[in-house]
Amino acid sequence: MSELEKKALKMIIEAGEKGLLQQDLWKRLNIDSRDGSRIALRLAKKKLITRELVTVRGRKTYRLIALVDKIPEEEKEEEKKGVSYERRLPRAPKLDVKVNLKLILTIPCTRCPYLKRCAPGQFYDPAKCPKLTAWLQHRVARLQQRRSASQAIQ
Repeated sequence: MSELEKKALKMIIEAGEKGLLQQDLWKRLNIDSRDGSRIALRLAKKKLITRELVTVRGRKTYRLIALVDKIPEEEKEEEKKGVSYERRLPRAPKLDVKVNLKLILTIPCTRCPYLKRCAPGQFYDPAKCPKLTAWLQHRVARLQQRRSASQAIQ
């Protein structure tokens, strides 16, 4: 591993579970974005970090999160002493989704007696289900009404 990769990994580890934006990494290392991206890709390929695609101020970038607690060379020396470190699993992406259970219960599939036999290409096919189609059309119409109402207010 190069010295620059070690510095980058050290910065990412120090950032903790929040991680470090890729654009901040290459700025801190005083290198251009192309080299910063290559370093991040090499570290990800070695499974030392994960890269999560995020949007910051309307621009896409990656959040770099360490999967290790120490830089690998340092780890090997300590393993000789009988100390071992485990790799951390990548964290699950955070989804900011609000689920309306009342809405889910209105889906006709939840009350359909043929649900176990329903599958694409079968006799009971969700793509051809008149009840599901009507429900979806109703939901789309309600969403369009809400959008037009909110645009009228603005």
